[in-house]
Order: sequence, then structure tokens, then C-alpha cells
Amino acid sequence: MKNNFTIKLLVVFLFTGFLASAQDMNSDDQFGVGDRKSEIKLDVFDAAFFSALDVSYERVNDSSIGYGVSVFANFRDPKEDNAAYYEKFAVTPFFRFYFFNKEDFGAKGLFAEVFSKFASGDNPDNLNEEYFDAALGLAIGKKWVNKRGFMLEFSLGGGRNLGLDDNSPEFTFRGGISLGYRF
Repeated sequence: MKNNFTIKLLVVFLFTGFLASAQDMNSDDQFGVGDRKSEIKLDVFDAAFFSALDVSYERVNDSSIGYGVSVFANFRDPKEDNAAYYEKFAVTPFFRFYFFNKEDFGAKGLFAEVFSKFASGDNPDNLNEEYFDAALGLAIGKKWVNKRGFMLEFSLGGGRNLGLDDNSPEFTFRGGISLGYRF
């Protein structure tokens, strides 16, 4: 009788343990990435090749919408160096729509972005003239987020300056390769 009770108790424990481990194996969000709503990222392409710092913060609203802001600072002087960027400083608020998310936790995959950019810099035609202007634009990109919250992002886009300053260029660029973390 005592052996029968022990066998039943062992079967219950094994069955409970099997169910618990089966749920962990099927859970795509075992690290709670779906509950995380904030991301911080650095454009490593700008940092490595252009001596510029482009840091972004994004707030994940739900699986298909995110919004945030990027801050760009160029550490090269276009007058002295043949710099790739004529912008010295820019602040870029953005709004993203994510598409084709097959994962339980979203705000990753293909995205379309609408942005506005407020930038100051040197006129590309005459480097002795500085400008400040605002721009509106569009970008597309792709974001991957792993189960621990680390992310990789590629994006490319552009916009048109509004012409608030006669010295500003007509178009602006947005894009890069970013690494970040969702928290």
C-alpha cells in the first residue's frame, strides 16, 4: 500500500514537472521581452566611420507601433575635415509602423517611419555659412530583437528641409546600422 502511494506521488511530480518544462519550451517570451517598452540604441556605423554620435530612444506602444527621438552630434568640423555630414547637431522625433510581425512580442521586423528633423550645420555649398532648418521625411528599415532584448537595426530614408534658412541644403538623410537593448 505504501509503495502504491509512493508511485502515485512520483507520477504526479513527474507529470507536473513535464508540464512546467513543456510550457517553458513553447514560450517564445521566456525572458519577458514582450513586457519591455523602452529601447536605447547607438548607430554604430556613424560612430565607427564618421566620428559622429547618433543615439536613439524608442518607446514601444504595442506590437505594431513605436515612437521616439534621436539625437545626433558630429565631432568633425566640415571646414577642416572632408566630413561626410554637414550637420553639426540634430534632434529627430519619429513615429514607426511595424509590419509582418510573426512573434508574440512585436515592434520588430520591417518598419516604415515618419520623422521630423531639426538640424544645424554648415552649408554644403559654402562652409562659411551656417544654417538651422527643420525637415519632414520618410524611412524604411528592419529590426531584429532577440529573446534577451538585444537588437540590431538597419534603416534608410530621407526628407526635405522646409527652407527656414536660405543657407540650408534642400534634402536631409536619415539611416544607419544600430545596436541596442530593449528594457
